[in-house]
Amino acid sequence: MKSKLFGRKGSVTLFLCIILSAAVLLEAIYIEGAYRRKQEVVLTEAVSHQVEQILSQFNRDYLDWYGIYVLDDVESASSVFDEMTKNYSDMSFDYQLTDEFSSEDLRASSVEYMKLRGIAFEGSALLDRLDFSISQLAGNSHTGGFGFGNWLPTFKDYLKNKEKYSDRLADFQDICDVLGLGDKMELFSDLCDDMTETWEKSSSQFFECGDESVSLSIFDPGSIDSVASAMDSYVDADLPSVVDRLLLNEYAVFSFDSVVSKYEGDDGYEDEANIIGIPFDEIHGSNTMGDLEYLFVGSSDSTCNNLVSFGTILGIRLILDYCAYLMDDSMRSLALIMAEILCILISLLTLFTVNLSPSVVQYFILFVFAYIAAFSDVSKLLLGMTVPIFYNDSVCDTLGDFADTQYRDYFRLLLLFVPEEKLLERMHDVIVRDCGDGLYTGVEAEGTLRDDSFVVKRRFELYENPD
Repeated sequence: MKSKLFGRKGSVTLFLCIILSAAVLLEAIYIEGAYRRKQEVVLTEAVSHQVEQILSQFNRDYLDWYGIYVLDDVESASSVFDEMTKNYSDMSFDYQLTDEFSSEDLRASSVEYMKLRGIAFEGSALLDRLDFSISQLAGNSHTGGFGFGNWLPTFKDYLKNKEKYSDRLADFQDICDVLGLGDKMELFSDLCDDMTETWEKSSSQFFECGDESVSLSIFDPGSIDSVASAMDSYVDADLPSVVDRLLLNEYAVFSFDSVVSKYEGDDGYEDEANIIGIPFDEIHGSNTMGDLEYLFVGSSDSTCNNLVSFGTILGIRLILDYCAYLMDDSMRSLALIMAEILCILISLLTLFTVNLSPSVVQYFILFVFAYIAAFSDVSKLLLGMTVPIFYNDSVCDTLGDFADTQYRDYFRLLLLFVPEEKLLERMHDVIVRDCGDGLYTGVEAEGTLRDDSFVVKRRFELYENPD
């Protein structure tokens, strides 16, 4: 009996040992699984962060030159991965650049570049041409204190509270009666009523941007928030294709050099520069490449590009100058006098066998005048000087500085006649020439943990979602 009891206790011990061994083995499996899951999390995070770090190494010079986000030469391509996995010796990392920069990528980047910056650059140019400043608006010592800012608040207060000024108006009317202007007071009062109505209507403006509508009051400081929201909507809005084409055209005009190396400015001649002011000499050396002419013509022969561009601008100037002379009475009179003399001379030389009408010869002489003027205009444009768009005093007085044109301005029109695909292809050729052909917009990275691997492939979001 005693031996049986001892035998039974031994079997229980053996059973417990088997159960505990299984429990320890199961726990070890759980611990190992948890450790592997931790390693996998560390691996995935390390690879993802390293990919982001690689994308952040886009070439800053190319962004300044042409507004493009591209990868070409990546440094410290595994520094983040190495730091995050320094306690794990069985992890490795490898990567390669993918998605070579294409014409479609250029289209996406150029439109986005101009969408964000076009308003600022064009607005700055507009203010420069208008010669308009805040000091002129507010009034200062240079304007003798007669700026808008000095009298506008008082005038606004008068329009809103004319009853406060009744006594002053009575005195003013008496003075007008003494000066013999009493009958004009009624007209002045009607003018103020009209201006009050107009003021109330124009003080709140309504405009739409994308799918949102904005009500803007010029007297409400809170309208700044509305304007900011509207601008956000503009940036995020899907612009019509014609707007994209115009933005692409503006990008081409302001991002590539021409045969004109210097332009006449307010402080003398300035080096030709891109849209953000970087001289083209810094981009492709001191050589004048004539890229604008190449974008327009597309020939591999720069001489051909220059001659065709010269001839086309000459034709534009010839049409403008001829129309201006047709509208100029003095030029028509001069041409008629010369035509009469020329007709008499031809008749004498041909013994009156050839008799031309002076009115017909007049238009031929005007054409000759216009051709001479057009050739002179193009020569000035090539020297970096400005030329009035139209030789007419009334037009020039109306447009002011807007009437002045430079050589580059004519390519705004010329490049519109180049098919978009051709224009993108030519711009891409120029960028590859200046930046090299090893330009990429994405990266594919692989992290390895023993026999397992984790792959991440990413591009710049701009190129992933160009629409």
